[in-house]
Amino acid sequence: MASASRALSGVIIRAKSERYNPLITFLRTFPLRRRLGWLVIACAIGVALGALWPADTRAQAPRVRRLVAIGDLHADIDAARLAFQLAGATDRTGAWIGGDLTVVQMGDVIGRGSDDLAVLNFVLDVRAKAKAAGGVVHVLIGNHEVFAARPDHRWVNPDAFEAFDSVPGLNLRHPRLSRVPANERARSAAFMPGGPYALHISAFPAVLRVGDTIFAHGGVTPKWARYGIAAINDDVRAWLLGRTDEPPATQGLDDGSADDGVMWSRHFAAFPEEEACAMLKESLTILGARRMVVAHTVRPTIVPRCQEQVWPIDVGISRYYGGALQVLESIDDRQIKVISAR
Repeated sequence: MASASRALSGVIIRAKSERYNPLITFLRTFPLRRRLGWLVIACAIGVALGALWPADTRAQAPRVRRLVAIGDLHADIDAARLAFQLAGATDRTGAWIGGDLTVVQMGDVIGRGSDDLAVLNFVLDVRAKAKAAGGVVHVLIGNHEVFAARPDHRWVNPDAFEAFDSVPGLNLRHPRLSRVPANERARSAAFMPGGPYALHISAFPAVLRVGDTIFAHGGVTPKWARYGIAAINDDVRAWLLGRTDEPPATQGLDDGSADDGVMWSRHFAAFPEEEACAMLKESLTILGARRMVVAHTVRPTIVPRCQEQVWPIDVGISRYYGGALQVLESIDDRQIKVISAR
């Protein structure tokens, strides 16, 4: 009698399960061997896709022991080297000495200065060395990387173009380059969607989350927080790979025409405190985060706003601006402090 009761209970449980899981009911119509085969194939596809998709573009990492954020470099190789040295990431030779350190460079690696190619190659090299040694270097996409992909050269130093003439694999006959001056075409071809350096930059996130901290070149306003970090990064990556037109997330001209994008926003660094903090609170609530780190807007020193919930860290360290060298350190995603060069 007891065994019959248990059998009846099992039938009832299975019936309830199948009522709410039609996919399971459908799969049970196939032999077990076939179902196991499908499972193996699905797992293999998942692993392959994970390998093909660069880790940075997933844009989420757990809390780390020590993290240092570095502001805009603006094509100044000397400032770039000094900033990474101040962070404890590299030595004077460019060797990685940071161990398991995580560095977040906030974008605008290029533009304004004359060392576009040198600085970009430097951060790519350090990124690879860090990975080999157990560290991590995240490089964000800033508005000057967007300018380069369009291409829009109004903020490019005239001395920055020549270095790109030696870059291999450039399609200098692409139709979109027909109106670009001859001496500027190599840089345009390098950065335009599908170009060799656009492919490198496509692996960078536009927005990054590490622990409870959000990193974005300009900032993540509530509109874009609702859109979602993953969706933003997917859209930007598809554009840089040459698969789509420029997405709404990158559109802007830094002239007020579309200034709420994650590369363009100055809300958290420059708007009046009351307005900036209200917007910040909404964004952080949507994202479920504790704080945000932004750059893009040059300030004299790194000073937090909104009760240390936002840290604007662009202090103009490049020779174009001539600001003091400072970086931001985070220990265990809790202790935040400014490191200044002596």
